[in-house]
Amino acid sequence: MLNTSDTPGEREESEFGDPLQRIWAACVLPYVGVAEVRRVVFRTVTVWTDETRADWLRQARREAAALTT
Repeated sequence: MLNTSDTPGEREESEFGDPLQRIWAACVLPYVGVAEVRRVVFRTVTVWTDETRADWLRQARREAAALTT
């Protein structure tokens, strides 16, 4: 699973406990037959540069390619 966030990782973990991981991995995907959940978060979106965005896209492509091997 790939998603973006404007919340810094430390804050999300300390204040919210990574709710997207909990929701998708425990409450949604198991019910549609997905047993393994891998998640990559690209952050912080509001301060990204063109170079950062290009890096994120390259990483997303690598993650997607790894699923087919």
